[in-house]
Amino acid sequence: MNKLLMRSAALVLPVMLATAAGAQTMKPPTTPGPATAPSGMAMAQPPAGTTKTDLSKTDSEFVTKAAEGGLAEVQMAQLAQQKSQNQGVKDFAQHMIDDHTPNNQKLMTIASSKGITAPTEPSPAQQKMLAKLQGLDGAKFDHAYLTGQVKAHQAMLKVFQHEATNGRDTDLKSFAETTVPTVQQHVTMAQNTK
Repeated sequence: MNKLLMRSAALVLPVMLATAAGAQTMKPPTTPGPATAPSGMAMAQPPAGTTKTDLSKTDSEFVTKAAEGGLAEVQMAQLAQQKSQNQGVKDFAQHMIDDHTPNNQKLMTIASSKGITAPTEPSPAQQKMLAKLQGLDGAKFDHAYLTGQVKAHQAMLKVFQHEATNGRDTDLKSFAETTVPTVQQHVTMAQNTK
Protein backbone atom coordinates (compact mmCIF):
# COMPACT_ATOMS: atom_id res chain seq x y z
CA MET A 1 0.00 0.00 0.00
CA ASN A 2 2.82 2.41 0.90
CA LYS A 3 4.55 1.62 -2.39
CA LEU A 4 1.36 2.41 -4.27
CA LEU A 5 0.97 5.76 -2.49
CA MET A 6 4.59 6.64 -3.09
CA ARG A 7 4.30 5.85 -6.83
CA SER A 8 1.10 7.92 -7.11
CA ALA A 9 2.73 10.82 -5.30
CA ALA A 10 5.79 10.54 -7.53
CA LEU A 11 3.58 10.78 -10.61
CA VAL A 12 1.16 13.46 -9.37
CA LEU A 13 3.57 15.76 -7.49
CA PRO A 14 5.58 16.92 -10.56
CA VAL A 15 2.36 17.65 -12.46
CA MET A 16 0.97 19.65 -9.53
CA LEU A 17 4.19 21.61 -9.13
CA ALA A 18 4.41 22.35 -12.87
CA THR A 19 0.80 23.48 -12.93
CA ALA A 20 1.26 25.73 -9.90
CA ALA A 21 4.44 27.24 -11.33
CA GLY A 22 2.83 27.74 -14.75
CA ALA A 23 -0.21 29.43 -13.26
CA GLN A 24 2.00 32.10 -11.69
CA THR A 25 3.94 32.86 -14.87
CA MET A 26 1.17 32.46 -17.49
CA LYS A 27 0.83 35.36 -19.90
CA PRO A 28 -2.25 36.21 -21.94
CA PRO A 29 -2.23 34.74 -25.45
CA THR A 30 -0.57 36.91 -28.06
CA THR A 31 -3.17 36.12 -30.72
CA PRO A 32 -6.54 37.77 -30.29
CA GLY A 33 -9.35 35.47 -29.21
CA PRO A 34 -13.07 36.04 -29.55
CA ALA A 35 -14.34 39.38 -28.32
CA THR A 36 -15.99 39.18 -24.94
CA ALA A 37 -18.72 41.22 -23.40
CA PRO A 38 -18.11 42.86 -20.01
CA SER A 39 -19.88 39.94 -18.33
CA GLY A 40 -17.30 37.58 -19.78
CA MET A 41 -19.70 35.99 -22.26
CA ALA A 42 -18.64 35.79 -25.89
CA MET A 43 -20.20 38.43 -28.14
CA ALA A 44 -22.22 37.35 -31.16
CA GLN A 45 -20.13 37.05 -34.29
CA PRO A 46 -21.48 37.25 -37.84
CA PRO A 47 -22.02 33.88 -39.51
CA ALA A 48 -18.99 32.38 -41.21
CA GLY A 49 -18.57 33.67 -44.74
CA THR A 50 -20.46 36.93 -44.17
CA THR A 51 -19.21 40.35 -43.30
CA LYS A 52 -21.04 42.61 -40.88
CA THR A 53 -21.16 46.11 -42.29
CA ASP A 54 -22.34 49.08 -40.27
CA LEU A 55 -24.71 50.84 -42.63
CA SER A 56 -25.50 54.51 -42.40
CA LYS A 57 -29.01 55.56 -41.39
CA THR A 58 -29.73 56.50 -45.01
CA ASP A 59 -28.63 53.07 -46.27
CA SER A 60 -30.53 51.18 -43.57
CA GLU A 61 -33.74 53.13 -44.21
CA PHE A 62 -33.34 52.54 -47.92
CA VAL A 63 -33.10 48.76 -47.46
CA THR A 64 -36.22 48.75 -45.30
CA LYS A 65 -38.34 50.99 -47.54
CA ALA A 66 -37.20 49.43 -50.81
CA ALA A 67 -37.74 45.87 -49.55
CA GLU A 68 -41.19 46.62 -48.12
CA GLY A 69 -42.21 48.51 -51.25
CA GLY A 70 -40.99 45.83 -53.62
CA LEU A 71 -42.80 43.10 -51.71
CA ALA A 72 -46.00 45.16 -51.63
CA GLU A 73 -45.79 45.76 -55.39
CA VAL A 74 -45.59 42.05 -56.14
CA GLN A 75 -48.44 41.15 -53.76
CA MET A 76 -50.70 43.91 -55.10
CA ALA A 77 -49.90 42.92 -58.69
CA GLN A 78 -50.73 39.28 -57.92
CA LEU A 79 -54.04 40.45 -56.47
CA ALA A 80 -54.70 42.53 -59.59
CA GLN A 81 -54.03 39.47 -61.74
CA GLN A 82 -56.78 37.65 -59.82
CA LYS A 83 -59.37 40.42 -59.39
CA SER A 84 -59.17 42.75 -62.38
CA GLN A 85 -61.28 42.17 -65.49
CA ASN A 86 -59.35 44.88 -67.37
CA GLN A 87 -56.62 43.50 -69.65
CA GLY A 88 -54.62 46.76 -69.42
CA VAL A 89 -54.56 46.50 -65.62
CA LYS A 90 -53.62 42.81 -65.83
CA ASP A 91 -50.77 43.62 -68.24
CA PHE A 92 -49.51 46.40 -65.97
CA ALA A 93 -49.67 44.06 -62.98
CA GLN A 94 -47.70 41.38 -64.83
CA HIS A 95 -45.07 43.97 -65.71
CA MET A 96 -44.80 44.85 -61.98
CA ILE A 97 -44.31 41.19 -61.07
CA ASP A 98 -41.70 40.73 -63.80
CA ASP A 99 -39.71 43.84 -62.75
CA HIS A 100 -40.06 43.76 -58.98
CA THR A 101 -39.39 40.05 -58.38
CA PRO A 102 -35.76 40.06 -59.62
CA ASN A 103 -35.15 43.51 -58.07
CA ASN A 104 -36.43 42.24 -54.71
CA GLN A 105 -34.11 39.24 -54.95
CA LYS A 106 -31.14 41.45 -55.84
CA LEU A 107 -31.82 43.74 -52.87
CA MET A 108 -32.12 40.76 -50.51
CA THR A 109 -28.79 39.42 -51.78
CA ILE A 110 -27.05 42.77 -51.25
CA ALA A 111 -28.55 43.14 -47.75
CA SER A 112 -27.53 39.60 -46.84
CA SER A 113 -23.96 40.26 -48.03
CA LYS A 114 -23.88 43.20 -45.59
CA GLY A 115 -24.93 40.95 -42.71
CA ILE A 116 -28.37 42.52 -42.37
CA THR A 117 -31.83 41.09 -42.77
CA ALA A 118 -34.22 42.99 -45.02
CA PRO A 119 -37.94 42.98 -44.24
CA THR A 120 -39.83 39.98 -45.57
CA GLU A 121 -43.27 41.54 -45.70
CA PRO A 122 -44.83 44.88 -46.65
CA SER A 123 -45.14 47.69 -44.09
CA PRO A 124 -48.32 47.90 -41.96
CA ALA A 125 -49.64 50.74 -44.18
CA GLN A 126 -49.03 48.65 -47.30
CA GLN A 127 -50.73 45.65 -45.71
CA LYS A 128 -53.72 47.88 -44.94
CA MET A 129 -53.87 48.90 -48.61
CA LEU A 130 -53.73 45.24 -49.65
CA ALA A 131 -56.64 44.48 -47.32
CA LYS A 132 -58.62 47.38 -48.80
CA LEU A 133 -57.97 46.14 -52.35
CA GLN A 134 -59.08 42.63 -51.42
CA GLY A 135 -62.50 44.04 -50.54
CA LEU A 136 -62.96 45.74 -53.95
CA ASP A 137 -64.06 44.40 -57.32
CA GLY A 138 -64.43 45.53 -60.92
CA ALA A 139 -63.84 49.16 -61.83
CA LYS A 140 -63.54 50.15 -58.16
CA PHE A 141 -60.66 47.73 -57.74
CA ASP A 142 -58.93 48.93 -60.91
CA HIS A 143 -59.24 52.59 -59.93
CA ALA A 144 -57.96 52.02 -56.37
CA TYR A 145 -55.13 49.79 -57.58
CA LEU A 146 -53.88 52.19 -60.26
CA THR A 147 -54.27 55.29 -58.07
CA GLY A 148 -52.29 53.50 -55.36
CA GLN A 149 -49.65 52.46 -57.88
CA VAL A 150 -49.06 56.04 -59.02
CA LYS A 151 -48.68 57.25 -55.42
CA ALA A 152 -46.55 54.29 -54.33
CA HIS A 153 -44.17 54.58 -57.27
CA GLN A 154 -43.84 58.35 -56.88
CA ALA A 155 -42.93 57.83 -53.22
CA MET A 156 -40.54 55.00 -54.08
CA LEU A 157 -38.90 57.13 -56.76
CA LYS A 158 -37.98 59.66 -54.05
CA VAL A 159 -36.58 56.86 -51.87
CA PHE A 160 -34.39 55.53 -54.69
CA GLN A 161 -33.25 59.00 -55.79
CA HIS A 162 -32.33 59.86 -52.20
CA GLU A 163 -30.22 56.71 -51.88
CA ALA A 164 -28.61 57.28 -55.29
CA THR A 165 -27.58 60.78 -54.17
CA ASN A 166 -26.90 60.35 -50.45
CA GLY A 167 -26.17 56.65 -49.91
CA ARG A 168 -22.79 55.69 -48.48
CA ASP A 169 -22.73 51.98 -49.22
CA THR A 170 -21.45 51.59 -52.78
CA ASP A 171 -23.47 48.44 -53.53
CA LEU A 172 -26.77 49.91 -52.33
CA LYS A 173 -26.07 53.24 -54.00
CA SER A 174 -25.32 51.51 -57.30
CA PHE A 175 -28.48 49.38 -56.98
CA ALA A 176 -30.53 52.55 -56.41
CA GLU A 177 -28.92 54.39 -59.33
CA THR A 178 -29.57 51.55 -61.77
CA THR A 179 -33.17 51.09 -60.56
CA VAL A 180 -34.27 54.76 -60.73
CA PRO A 181 -35.12 54.61 -64.48
CA THR A 182 -37.28 51.52 -63.91
CA VAL A 183 -39.20 53.23 -61.10
CA GLN A 184 -39.69 56.31 -63.30
CA GLN A 185 -41.04 54.04 -66.03
CA HIS A 186 -43.45 52.45 -63.54
CA VAL A 187 -44.82 55.88 -62.56
CA THR A 188 -45.54 56.67 -66.22
CA MET A 189 -47.06 53.24 -66.86
CA ALA A 190 -49.35 53.51 -63.83
CA GLN A 191 -50.47 56.98 -64.91
CA ASN A 192 -51.20 55.81 -68.48
CA THR A 193 -52.92 52.49 -67.74
CA LYS A 194 -56.67 52.65 -68.25
